[in-house]
Amino acid sequence: MLACGGAAIPQDSLTAAQADVKGAEVGGAADNPQAALHLQKAKEQIEAAQAQIKNGDNEQAARTLDRAQADAELALALAKEAKAQGDASDASEQVHKLRKEIAK
Repeated sequence: MLACGGAAIPQDSLTAAQADVKGAEVGGAADNPQAALHLQKAKEQIEAAQAQIKNGDNEQAARTLDRAQADAELALALAKEAKAQGDASDASEQVHKLRKEIAK
């Protein structure tokens, strides 16, 4: 299927999905098992979409890239949540220590 006869090559979607994957990697998704799973799925979907584009199936590639973006965004959200929980736990521990010192 040519771009003029069917769906255009989803280059913007490909670039956006790749950027979302990089963002998730920088955001620490690889350090959290659940986030890492979604990060890997996103990478696989980008590879699949690139093959679909090469084969001229641009509509399917666009849908695959939408899923890749969603998985990358979820990976980043899970990584941020894990970091926030860790920070909250650290803060709670510090409060507990301070209360013990004050009680002395």
